Amino acid sequence: MLVRLLLAAGLALSVALGLIALAVDRGHRGAAGSALQERLESTVFLILSTLEIDADGAPGVADSLAEPRLERPGSGLYAGVITPSGRWQSASLTGLVDPPGAELIPRSSESFLGPAEDADWYTYSIGLGWEQPDGNIVDLTIWAAEDPERYRRSVAAFRGDLYRWLALAAVLVIAAEVLILVLLLRPLRRVAQEVSEVEAGRREALTGAYPKELQPLTANLNALLATERDNATHYRQALADLAHALKTPLAVLRTRLETEGSADREGLDEALTDMEHLIRRQLERAARSTRRTLNTPVPVRAVVERLAQSLSRLYTAQGVSFEVQGDEALTLRIDERDLMELCGNLMDNAAKYGGGTVQVSVEPGAPGPRADGVVILIADDGPGIESHRFEPLLQRGVRGDERREGQGLGLAIARQLIEAYGGRIELVDSPLGGAALRIAFPPR
Repeated sequence: MLVRLLLAAGLALSVALGLIALAVDRGHRGAAGSALQERLESTVFLILSTLEIDADGAPGVADSLAEPRLERPGSGLYAGVITPSGRWQSASLTGLVDPPGAELIPRSSESFLGPAEDADWYTYSIGLGWEQPDGNIVDLTIWAAEDPERYRRSVAAFRGDLYRWLALAAVLVIAAEVLILVLLLRPLRRVAQEVSEVEAGRREALTGAYPKELQPLTANLNALLATERDNATHYRQALADLAHALKTPLAVLRTRLETEGSADREGLDEALTDMEHLIRRQLERAARSTRRTLNTPVPVRAVVERLAQSLSRLYTAQGVSFEVQGDEALTLRIDERDLMELCGNLMDNAAKYGGGTVQVSVEPGAPGPRADGVVILIADDGPGIESHRFEPLLQRGVRGDERREGQGLGLAIARQLIEAYGGRIELVDSPLGGAALRIAFPPR
């Protein structure tokens, strides 16, 4: 989050500083251009103040000018006067290979040309009329020109200073943003850390001292956690009371049936057995409704190994062997009872309907568009399951083999548990040649 905020702030800052730099640079270039024009105008009026026109209409200027650059050859500042009868040029033009191309312009007009319009010079010209003693008016043009290199150096120096100061400002602003974000996000990081500890089961509530802006959030989270714990406790107690209350009447009915006898004893016995199974299943289903939102990570392989040991003892007479393999470090955020029930049902089915070997592997999911967090594969070497029969077997009460004992609930309960945690169950090819069920849970 901090990196994203800094990237967003850096992008906004870059755009803002870029626009500021563009505006300031354009403003400076405009001001520098105006200052250059004013300098050339001042030079023109300086020439005008010392200008003399002889009787033939030829221009002349006093030997000493107030602008030393006009007297120094190649200084970069040049001036001249043009009349129909002659020209005057400043001494600074001496030896210049490509002088400014000034021409006579109409009286009462002026022009300012940059390098784009007038080759390599900034040139300011003004057209005037000079009245001679005999009353004749002589048209003349006074011009001044400057080498654009001076202007370019000025603009380049200003840009360099501007970019350096803006870069320094950007660094200072970003440093200030980092400091502010670190300080502002520190309470949120504490909240995230304490929530992680709640998920891991190392604490029951958020106990940190948080700013008043976050106190409603932490108070609501603590209230949610407390309500969840209370509800789970009440559900478990109510279910335990219900189980105890139902156990005694069922036991009495079965005892009376065994002692008094009945013409339909077999049917009544089967009905009582069904009642016991249904009550147990419904209690287990209700117990699952007390599942906590924030579950402690459960090591999957350790649970599977415990189930394999228990089922091995149960199926000793049948000679069924269980093989467990996979990553011991993989964990799932799932209620351990739910994991034991769904794996126990599927492993029991594999032992019951398989040929003698049950293989369980626990592996991380492969990356991709349907990335999985943990994959459990339960395979057997039995006759297998036809693909078209698999979906019906996931329905409640549907049994794969009517000759064996069962209620047809194992796969349905397992599917319900898997989907409750966002997972999915699939029938895949078995490495042992029988049936293989792939249970995939999403990353959590």
